[in-house]
Amino acid sequence: MKRNHHIFKTLLFVILVIPFLSSCERKDNLIKQNNNWQSIYQNDDLDLLSIKFLDKNNGFVFGSLTTYTRPYWQLLLTTTDGGNTWTSDTCKLTDRIYGGVFPLDKKQILGIGDHIYKSSNTGESWTDITAQLSVGGRTFGSYIIDSLTWIFTRSGEIYRTNNGGQTWQLVYNISPGAIYENFTFPSSSVGYASTGGVIMDIAPGYGGSSGSILKTYDGGQSWNKLNPEPWKSNGGSMPYIIALQFITDQIGYIATYNSKLYKTLDGGNNWSLVHDNHYSNGLQHFVSEKVGYFSDGTTVYFTNDGGKTWKVDNYNDTQGSDILYWTFLETGQGYALTRDHRILKNNFIPDREHISKTGN
Repeated sequence: MKRNHHIFKTLLFVILVIPFLSSCERKDNLIKQNNNWQSIYQNDDLDLLSIKFLDKNNGFVFGSLTTYTRPYWQLLLTTTDGGNTWTSDTCKLTDRIYGGVFPLDKKQILGIGDHIYKSSNTGESWTDITAQLSVGGRTFGSYIIDSLTWIFTRSGEIYRTNNGGQTWQLVYNISPGAIYENFTFPSSSVGYASTGGVIMDIAPGYGGSSGSILKTYDGGQSWNKLNPEPWKSNGGSMPYIIALQFITDQIGYIATYNSKLYKTLDGGNNWSLVHDNHYSNGLQHFVSEKVGYFSDGTTVYFTNDGGKTWKVDNYNDTQGSDILYWTFLETGQGYALTRDHRILKNNFIPDREHISKTGN
């Protein structure tokens, strides 16, 4: 009798508990089923390096063949229908374009590597427009203010052109060896750049990071280092800044190496903590003061309250599927490149996201 009672309890456990556990597993998987970023292109023979859209229809992607072949191994992908279809052409370029692709119009394109290259025929041929500069090393940051005015930095120096690369001016070089990575220009006159680095934790108590922000009021012709709060009063330096973006001349966001999100309302003089658990690998973009995205590579998060709260917008933990690079249109439409050779596009619905330039 006792044995039959034990069998009954075992069957009852199987009937009642196991389905409950299964339902829990299905609930967890809802994250994957509700992903808002979908794959629109994949080519396993191509490493996708950078992406930029000129408008809602015309987009450009730089890629390199996974099997290195001389002399030309890079391709330019183009779309004229918002990413639904892509065509590829071989780039006759021997320098690796790792710093981004920037379309000026449908035919004129800039490619950033150790030098800046320009094509006037949608990638068929390229000209080195920085060959006259005597500096060397990698290009760590660049920004296209308009079709003629460009900023780029290399070997701790910031350069500017106002005539489409015909001539370049050295506009900032106070910190030799500094790396200026992030540039943002909310207007043609006001812009910001960040620099800094990480101190490796080789001994207890010696790890950390430091950073700083530069600001220009004249379209990048001159730069001044900010001394903002709360770090000014604390007597310490800013942490290393891994993402920097200003929505207006006054309103901006930074993501820091120590996983924090800060916001300023006065042009970078004072920063307030918005989110204290904010691990971003440099992938962060605010469409407006309220609406934004950030990613740790595996998960994309979305906010519509200025970064106070975040929800999962996309999740994929498949090995090699992490996001490496992304770009957004002003409308909020986003595109991303993954390690496993895919282009993603988000399902962005402006009405649902409550987009406005003022953040209302």
